[in-house]
Amino acid sequence: MDKFQEIEKHYGQLHKLWLDYWTEEVVFTHQWWIMIFTLLIPFFIWWKLVDKTRIREISLVGLIVTCIAFILDQIGSSLGYWIYPFTLTPLERDLWTVADFSVMPFFYMMLYQWFPKWKSYLVGIIIFSLFAAFVGERIFEWLGIYKLLKWKHIYSIPPYILLGIFVKVILQKLKTIETLSKGKG
Repeated sequence: MDKFQEIEKHYGQLHKLWLDYWTEEVVFTHQWWIMIFTLLIPFFIWWKLVDKTRIREISLVGLIVTCIAFILDQIGSSLGYWIYPFTLTPLERDLWTVADFSVMPFFYMMLYQWFPKWKSYLVGIIIFSLFAAFVGERIFEWLGIYKLLKWKHIYSIPPYILLGIFVKVILQKLKTIETLSKGKG
């Protein structure tokens, strides 16, 4: 128990240090405002672009992407692969990571909507993955919002692609189940 008590003591100190840092050097900075706008703007664009006849199906894509991206992001930051020097809230592991809750779901939903055929969808996912890894991540890095520690941008490409494939497979399975259920009813 001695080790745990020591961890507890350091955690309390670290938490206070983080809270002081956030209130003095993060909130209301230009990075913080960029994150607010980056969180909100994709929702407005999505509402204009989404095929409202398929809104439940496309929204499910966004929900699945958000959940998986958030979990993977928490794992990566917990393992020390990257950190977020700027967060929207004073939580050390911010629950509103802009990329996980807005940017990524937006792009995956639009790709799913615009490319119903597997071949074009895969091309779209690959192009998006390259763009996200080498442009999107670098922009967040340049802004100081995201910092790589033990990770390289190229490592992000396979997870981005696999996430897109996984989401499409799940949605196809759900649509098949739904169609079969309607046929029985």
